[in-house]
Amino acid sequence: MNEGKAEQVDSRWWRWPLEAIFPDKKFDGQLQNPETEQVFDFNTVIASGNPFGVITNQIVYYPENDKRELYAVFISGLGQRESESSKRSRRYAHTLETGIANLNNSSYLKMHPIISFINKKLDWINAGLDRLNLSGSPVISNTAILTNYAITSNTILNISGDSHGTILLARGLRVAKRKYVDARAGIFDFKGRRLQEKKWEKRASQLINIFAFGNGYLNWVKGPSYIMVYIDGDVVPNNFGITPQKAIKLHREDIKFLIFDRIFPEGSFEAHNMMYTTQLLRQTFIKNNIQIGDFPALYNKIYQNTLEIAKVNEVPWPSDMKEYTWNLGSLEFIGQQAP
Repeated sequence: MNEGKAEQVDSRWWRWPLEAIFPDKKFDGQLQNPETEQVFDFNTVIASGNPFGVITNQIVYYPENDKRELYAVFISGLGQRESESSKRSRRYAHTLETGIANLNNSSYLKMHPIISFINKKLDWINAGLDRLNLSGSPVISNTAILTNYAITSNTILNISGDSHGTILLARGLRVAKRKYVDARAGIFDFKGRRLQEKKWEKRASQLINIFAFGNGYLNWVKGPSYIMVYIDGDVVPNNFGITPQKAIKLHREDIKFLIFDRIFPEGSFEAHNMMYTTQLLRQTFIKNNIQIGDFPALYNKIYQNTLEIAKVNEVPWPSDMKEYTWNLGSLEFIGQQAP
């Protein structure tokens, strides 16, 4: 990505030292078109007066076969500089034939770190702190702003997150709900606050759709429509996220699940690789005679418990899966040999 694109971002002064040391942090919480990789300053987009119009017309990447009827704002997982997250988002958009606009979850990874071993660990450390609510990110506050803008402007908003991105997304929704209530009821107005919470939840259920891949967070706020999707054996949702068993204990019947059969051996982190999950999801559209990318129809079948989930051996795995595979030895488990 060239330097001209970075100049469009207006960072807060207190982030300048961080961004000087870790250049990708310049893009944290900013919107990006995955096709052109152009970055748009989030605050400028919001101040435009028609932010969703700007996102729809300038920031969303629409794949060739998409009808431009629906798109998702996507928050990527950890360890992806903005160029890598754009590459994977293009794949996401192409596989599921849906528009994608990135809300960047930037990385501490550097091209030429002084101490490579430590540099590789920073994103993981940060994710752990985020999971424990001990650190912040512009992604959280900007997710909250987008969510409440959609709710107050009566606009449908589809948000998708992957892995670490689900943690930031969940926390952003929590902030959105709190800020909505705070703006409409005093801190000791318990009745008024409860009334506003119910109002936010009702509006969110009508307007906010969440599609989480490899979810790593447990306590999602009530309101939005949730679909949690992962491959059986994924250690992140099983250990840190919400599973069907946990949802029952938490009385969260509003959270729905789409869980694909196990592909990889127990303990393999490849089960967490969203690029495999999206291929299974694409085949699930086909298996159920749903047009690829018609997420409302998919949602309906999930909520009606009538969706037939695609099996591993039904997927015509693309020949270039090795480009999106973390451990090339994993390819043998989907019937392809690494070169």
